[in-house]
Amino acid sequence: MEKVALGSSQIQVTRIALGTWNMGGQAGWGPESEAAAVAVIRHALDRGCNLLDSARGYGRGKSEEVIGKAVEGRRDEVVIATKMMHCKPEEVAPNIDASLECLRTDYVDLYICHWPVPSLPLEPFFEEMARQREAGKIRAIGVSNFNLEQMRIALNYGVVSLQPPLSILWRIPDDLLAFCREQNVAVTPYSPLAQGLLTGRYTRHKATTRGGPRDHNLLFSADVLPHSLEVASLVDRIADRLGTTSSQTALAWLLQTPGVTSVMMGASSTSQWDQNIGALDVTLTQDDYQQLDEAGRGVWNRLGPDETMWGWKPT
Repeated sequence: MEKVALGSSQIQVTRIALGTWNMGGQAGWGPESEAAAVAVIRHALDRGCNLLDSARGYGRGKSEEVIGKAVEGRRDEVVIATKMMHCKPEEVAPNIDASLECLRTDYVDLYICHWPVPSLPLEPFFEEMARQREAGKIRAIGVSNFNLEQMRIALNYGVVSLQPPLSILWRIPDDLLAFCREQNVAVTPYSPLAQGLLTGRYTRHKATTRGGPRDHNLLFSADVLPHSLEVASLVDRIADRLGTTSSQTALAWLLQTPGVTSVMMGASSTSQWDQNIGALDVTLTQDDYQQLDEAGRGVWNRLGPDETMWGWKPT
């Protein structure tokens, strides 16, 4: 699998990464057991993936523990990213140490600020993160769910990546994406398939069950869902014409978006992983890309400019 630079860092990552939010032990979402989760991670590594993404908040460290078990004996092959919430500077080191214990390692390749907290200043947090980087516990610092103003501050501390929600259906402001390209900040999207909406699950297979975080996802809300499904049906039609799956088509759109470095993709099984990485072999025409871009932007424009995918953000 092709590797590219993670922003301005020296770290090389694959263009599709394995996200492990669904490996935090939440019932009804993700692999059916810890053993199955470990198997998915090892299989992804065997198929060439080198970037694994986790967070302290994924099952209160459970996802990190699963990664630690899965990569035992293979640490040098893997780029591990994990996250903590924006917090007071004295809470940074304990969070990092807890991650290191769960991950069974003495360093994290990329430590990410999971969400900014407006009531806390960013500078003391990043100053402490920088100290932890100098101490060797972190190779690089990233952020998630940051806006442009917050990114300008973060860049002063050598932040190399932004992890936003990004898909055909959910966007980030054009000026934020342009800023990341100009400043050589890697963009590593999460929820690239809009939590199943772009897989054919709700169009081809007419699924009605949601479960897990989908229950709060604004794309599934009563006034937005019909429009989301119209775009999903367009993805299906283009996929049929190309001879690909809907998921592969949606992921290919994201991989062809200028500025996107590596896409965070969850997987509940080894077969799901194998199917979805087929997106790396799919090339959309400019017309297909533009048609999907405009259709998806129409859905996103129905939401407020400051909305988050789940209608929630820290205060």
